[in-house]
Amino acid sequence: MDDAKAQRAAAKAYAKAQRPWYRKKRFIIPLALVVVGVIAVSSGEESEAGSTTTGSSTTSEGNAAPKPSYTKSQEEAIEAAESYLDTGHFSKKGLIGQLSSSAGEGFTRAEAEHAVTTVDADWKAEAVEAAESYVELGGFSRSGLIDQLTSSAGEGFTQAEAEYAVTKVGL
Repeated sequence: MDDAKAQRAAAKAYAKAQRPWYRKKRFIIPLALVVVGVIAVSSGEESEAGSTTTGSSTTSEGNAAPKPSYTKSQEEAIEAAESYLDTGHFSKKGLIGQLSSSAGEGFTRAEAEHAVTTVDADWKAEAVEAAESYVELGGFSRSGLIDQLTSSAGEGFTQAEAEYAVTKVGL
């Protein structure tokens, strides 16, 4: 089972690495931000032109809210967070610690927290992956595994995430 899981992970990583440059997030996200910015500026000019004739009765119907723009450091932190989630199992707290650690990525705590809240992560699924890896090692009772998953010296998952994961792995 470990072999199959490792092969799937390797295949996923290989496929991701083989993407053409224009399909990678580090190209698509800034491009999307530029496009949204151009659209926002052009719609803003139209709104200003329309407001002179309609007065205060103008509405923002049909105007999409622009996507937030990030600093280069925030973008790097988001990319690092996604990379960690693709390769391992992290709790929200553990990922913030990894990103902000001087032994890890060295981002500021604010950048790490921003990245972790921005990525699309399923923290319960991450807890299940962590629990599965501990079960493979063996020697854990239900309460012992919950303690390991919630420990600040361990994984740092919430109590609810740990209980969900332990139930999913059959303990």
